[in-house]
Amino acid sequence: MPDGHAGSFDFANRPAYRSRLAVQVKDMAKVVLFGAGKIAEEIYSYFTHDSDHEVVAFSVDQAYLSFDSLFGLPVVAFEDVVEAYPPADFGMFVATGYQQLNRLREAKFQAAKRKGYRLVSYVCSKAANIGSVEIGENSLVLEHATIQPSSRIGANVFVWSGNHIGHHAVIRDHVYVAGHVTVGGGADIGENCFLGINSTIGHNVQLGARCVVGAGARVLKSADDGAVFIEPSTERYRLDSEYLLKLGGLE
Repeated sequence: MPDGHAGSFDFANRPAYRSRLAVQVKDMAKVVLFGAGKIAEEIYSYFTHDSDHEVVAFSVDQAYLSFDSLFGLPVVAFEDVVEAYPPADFGMFVATGYQQLNRLREAKFQAAKRKGYRLVSYVCSKAANIGSVEIGENSLVLEHATIQPSSRIGANVFVWSGNHIGHHAVIRDHVYVAGHVTVGGGADIGENCFLGINSTIGHNVQLGARCVVGAGARVLKSADDGAVFIEPSTERYRLDSEYLLKLGGLE
């Protein structure tokens, strides 16, 4: 078994996994989004148009505070967020991407918890979760994702659009799953992994922590921590588009 995986790993007894997904979706909260970039803009739209959560503000580190409002909402320094939006009254969602193999998002996830915030999760109403699979705090599942019964999704996991998470698969904490990824039944994805667009993880494959699976790659054998799988880009054809049109009689 790859390093970073524990055979007796018990999701059910970890605080991050105790809430049922349905409760997490319907439990309305006023939420501060950490982040003010493209990912935060996307998540603001999902929360606003497809959840019971209400985004009330954005927050970034003081060093990156270059504007004071976004979508008509205040942007406040993370160093001051507790005073402006007390954890007793507001939740938080860390809305950053996969920088540093998700370590930046992990660090802010931990920092928000230390400040006392409840980290909310979001599952799109157009995602399929027939078995009410449990997910952890600060996790995201977008439209047309299929989460099959008996799988598990950890804390601070981003599952983008059109993904398939197979039965009994485990997605551990701080993972980023880009669009149209297939994770086979019984697969085990280690912490801080990145799975690129249209990649495939085979049935019962185990990946250690911090693995990178590039766009279109197929991983059919288990791998230890830090493994990288890259599928070469399609070779550029020797003709340009205008000549191709002439050649095909389509000009």
